[in-house]
Amino acid sequence: MGTNNSSIASKRSVERLYHSNETPFFRYFVPKFQRRAPLINRGYWLRLRAIDVIVQRFLSKETAGKKVVINLGCGSDVLPWQCHARHLASNDVLFVDVDYPDLMRKKRAVVLQTPELRKLLGDDYTLGDEGKDGLLLRSTKYCQLGCDLRQLDRLRTLLESVVSLPECAILFVAEVSITYMDTYSADSLIEWGSTVGRENDFCLLEQILPYGKAHPFAQQMLSHFVKLNTPLRSVEQYPTLESQVNRFQERGWPRVDIKDLWQTWSSEQFVSDKERMALDDVEPFDEWEEFILFARHYFILHASTASSDGSLPQTAEPISSESPKKFVGLRAEMSGSIAKDSSRRRFGNSMILTDAFGKRYALNLLGMSRDSREPTYDIFSLDSRHQTPPQLPSAGPSARMCFTLTDLGEYGVMLVGGRTSPSSVLSDCWLFEKGANPRWRMMPKLPVPLFRHSALRLGNSSLLLVFGGKKSSSQLSDDVFLFNPQRACWQTCQVAGAAPESCFGSFVCNSTPAWRITGDYCGILAGGISKNGCIATKQYMWRINVDDAQPTITFRSMTTSHSDSRLISSFGAQVVHLGPHVMICGGMGADACLHGQTVTTIAPSAEGFEVENFSTPSNGECMPFMIGCSIVQDGDYLLVLGGGATCFSMGTFWETGVYRIRLPDSILDSSYSASRLNNSSESTVNLLGSRKFVAASATADSGDSNNLGQQSRTVSLTHVPTIQLESAEQFRAIVCEGKPVILKGCNIGECQRKWSPEYLVSQIGANEKQFVIHESYEDSGALDFNSKNFKYVTDSFGSIMSKLQSGSRVYLRALSRDNPTELPARLEEDFPNLAQDFVLPPEMAYIKDHLFSSVLRLSGRVNMWLHYDVMANVYAQVAGIRRMILFPPSDVKHLSFAPGASSSSVNVFRALETSPASLHATHPQEAVLHPGDVLLLPALWLHTAAPVSDMSIAVNVFFRDPGQKEHYSSGRDVYGNKDLEVYEKGRQAVARIAKSLQSLPPAAREFYSCRLQDELRLATEA
Repeated sequence: MGTNNSSIASKRSVERLYHSNETPFFRYFVPKFQRRAPLINRGYWLRLRAIDVIVQRFLSKETAGKKVVINLGCGSDVLPWQCHARHLASNDVLFVDVDYPDLMRKKRAVVLQTPELRKLLGDDYTLGDEGKDGLLLRSTKYCQLGCDLRQLDRLRTLLESVVSLPECAILFVAEVSITYMDTYSADSLIEWGSTVGRENDFCLLEQILPYGKAHPFAQQMLSHFVKLNTPLRSVEQYPTLESQVNRFQERGWPRVDIKDLWQTWSSEQFVSDKERMALDDVEPFDEWEEFILFARHYFILHASTASSDGSLPQTAEPISSESPKKFVGLRAEMSGSIAKDSSRRRFGNSMILTDAFGKRYALNLLGMSRDSREPTYDIFSLDSRHQTPPQLPSAGPSARMCFTLTDLGEYGVMLVGGRTSPSSVLSDCWLFEKGANPRWRMMPKLPVPLFRHSALRLGNSSLLLVFGGKKSSSQLSDDVFLFNPQRACWQTCQVAGAAPESCFGSFVCNSTPAWRITGDYCGILAGGISKNGCIATKQYMWRINVDDAQPTITFRSMTTSHSDSRLISSFGAQVVHLGPHVMICGGMGADACLHGQTVTTIAPSAEGFEVENFSTPSNGECMPFMIGCSIVQDGDYLLVLGGGATCFSMGTFWETGVYRIRLPDSILDSSYSASRLNNSSESTVNLLGSRKFVAASATADSGDSNNLGQQSRTVSLTHVPTIQLESAEQFRAIVCEGKPVILKGCNIGECQRKWSPEYLVSQIGANEKQFVIHESYEDSGALDFNSKNFKYVTDSFGSIMSKLQSGSRVYLRALSRDNPTELPARLEEDFPNLAQDFVLPPEMAYIKDHLFSSVLRLSGRVNMWLHYDVMANVYAQVAGIRRMILFPPSDVKHLSFAPGASSSSVNVFRALETSPASLHATHPQEAVLHPGDVLLLPALWLHTAAPVSDMSIAVNVFFRDPGQKEHYSSGRDVYGNKDLEVYEKGRQAVARIAKSLQSLPPAAREFYSCRLQDELRLATEA
């Protein structure tokens, strides 16, 4: 029942979106419409189409006598009504629905209560006995039988009660139904079906395991149905197309035509080019790898007992894929795994980074996480001897997926295009400049927005060539673009002669030319998905000369053997150049032999290519799932990071392993091996954590001259003013001015004299275990709230004090002892024995009148991340020395604060030491606090803190601004740091405006965005 409800809800979604011009019948069985994801919609559209085509074949064939369509395990399917509406089935066709009695009685009730469904029955219909009669509903065009499909004698008896079987042509339809039966019973039903009528046909649609149970999609699929308590029972005994054909032929069905659903999708017998292309206009779609995976794991079978039957098409297409010729398989090993609580990432991309000390890292960035696109890096150490993350820029490209990231050697790593959603495509380009102070630099935009394009570094140059891709959810690019760093622009290449069909997700590589001409490059283009929604199977040699004012490219069709051609006719594969060799990793193929866990090694030449190796898992061998993954070369190995796929409606498989694939000896023994600088055979890959970054301004300087000018700029660091507090009126005036000051000579009580570590332990208790501290993962002790480069540790107070005294990198921000999730901290309530030691001077009575919280802070050798507080506060230094850097609120736009975030990942102290030019637009102020100093921090001033001594003890007192009372956010606010309500409402308004602008062309979108920005600024100033 559960699978029926889910299935008809999905079919209802397809009906409403994709068949809006037809009479909707599923709506009567699905009272509440639920729009399914595009992947599920397209999958069910294909399922319905496959069944419909075979039923139509049966209805249209010439035959004597009555035709009967028997839907086995029909559930709430509406096949009879759809057939009469679409194909105008004649009066000599009878539709019979069969399923368990309880389910059929519910279906009968819906039919009888719905005039649009009851119309099929006519006026002359009869109802069966509620208690025992299996013939629940009978009419001349439609009948309902309540019967267990294992009871074949009873089923025959019920059928004979409504029609003379020996005189009929019968089509049995079983759409993912008899697979839930035990295999013996299902086989018996199939064999029985071959004997029922004068001539018999069988249409079966269900699951297969073409790559075995260990394939990630198969794992997810099998476990999903087990969780639903409806395990797939036949699939393990009949896991392939060949075994399903044998199953039927051995049970009285001499003619069997079978296709997996990707072959069905690609076949003009089922779906025309025009129909495939029209689907993209219904809703944006880009889950192609997942769609192919789904389609490879389902099949449509049409069997017949007729020795010669025109209803079964004659086709030269093989039942299954020819097995590729045998090669020595590559060895993959898992080098590490991603912790369950860390980021999952697919459709991102990666690069290798080496810091100034020679430490090597892999960065896997952007792409899709569990719930959304991620503006983060996953940082992997490639050397087991260190655990410190590298210095990384805190600002860069906005979140996206399906972009390209190409290493251009010394020039840098180039990121091009991508998308947020299939209907929101990006044209911006970014250069990651390596070195002591790596940064992202915005480059000239693509001439058109692109995603799913193919990018290639031309030889050893710094030139970047971009082929194909998609400009929108339904529009492909037929251009080839060249980026020339010397000209700092994109050039559109002129195509001389015939051009290949436009594709996206293609395979492209360099090849060795027969002769060397300056500025001349050549290579291979293959695969990708063309406009008709099928994987291209033609291969082309391309040649380009980049010295012309307008680069000219030519294409020549290649003639290759089928066995070689199919190994590079792929979609979405990762391509790695290794000297004269190219490795094609993962992706899905026009041929079933490419399924996300294959690696093809080729040697391109001026004349074509030679396949040197092909690896696919067998006999339980380990091989990563290379769908949506990213791959980089590291010494003797390929490093495979991330990946995964949404497995139709059965959940998402995430590749959590970090894999290394050893390069073939043919590559290691070549001249390329002499240039290897790193041998990673003994190293271990460790995930150090994730680091969040924010989108740099799209108006950032992209010219070299501007950026060189910025390098020479410095930042001016001023000191926070120091004053002596004399009166309450003076303090109120300081608060109203809204600028930070250090108040010297304040009497803050006995705490300065008493609060030694031993005293604190004696007053709080060494064994008190209600304390949660931040413990840094990094040797630098620089905490980053966004990347969570620390862990929360619950510990006793005595243990915490021991760690602090020993210089450990820990930090305690005390919370409410009684109700930490609901109430703000109050020193007098949480630590009454300490509260009597700490007082604010009477001149600060204003704070007491508007008090929000008072927080005990104990810090070891850690830097507090850059953040702002919505409420003003005073920071009273009790023991130790603390250094703070403050920025005025107006600097927020220069310090990489993500929308809605009150914390930034900018490491201010490191930037001041190593890259002050990165702070050139800011106005930092420095405060060094000694015991007895009180720092007034106005609301919204950005600040970060670092230790000068091993341990720091402070009390931080927050207070409200009575003038802002109506602007503070309502609801729970433990930290007193929820942004003002006007900002949250403003963000909602921005989201609505942005959504309305998304439908505009890029130029218009940017134009009106700029206008609205100016109008908002003018309106607020007014």
